[in-house]
Amino acid sequence: MRDRVAVKVVTDESQARLISDPMRREMLRLLSRRALTEKELSKMIGLSPPSIGHHLKALTEGDLISKTRSEAGGHGIVQKWYIATAQAFIVDREHLPNDVRRYFMPIDIERARAVAACLSLIRDRVSPSTRNMETLTHQVCRAICKAAEKYRGPMEDDPEKIIHQIYSQALRDTESVNSTLKPLLKPIEVSIA
Repeated sequence: MRDRVAVKVVTDESQARLISDPMRREMLRLLSRRALTEKELSKMIGLSPPSIGHHLKALTEGDLISKTRSEAGGHGIVQKWYIATAQAFIVDREHLPNDVRRYFMPIDIERARAVAACLSLIRDRVSPSTRNMETLTHQVCRAICKAAEKYRGPMEDDPEKIIHQIYSQALRDTESVNSTLKPLLKPIEVSIA
């Protein structure tokens, strides 16, 4: 088994292609927390064991997951446990060709829309135009990659803690988000007379 890391920034085109598949992303999410068998993944995701096996093979060959152990089960069937090689995978779109990058665009736009919607709850200055969403999408993606590259924290009992830290730092570093939040985050001055 390969050593696991807290965060892996994916710049490799073949790994990014593997991660672009929604089922594989879900499998990575589940395997980032703990080792699971093909049968367990099949029940959790709702795909047949042969389909899960196909995805596990691709993810293993792509060095995104590894086998942690094998045990002989009933009827001579060998159970294999798999785990993700990182607790969080962040795909750096800047290093990918456009034909791969476009597979991530729907996810990226949805993320930017959620950020914009949250900002509009705080402050009514958010202007949801296509151009603004595209700009925000690019800024957030870039900031997430930078925050992931700088992450030096430990492995966590729950990978969502790592992702939350990365996303929070990324939003602090995103210009449009920061300019909206900055007036709200100024310290309150209290004068005592």
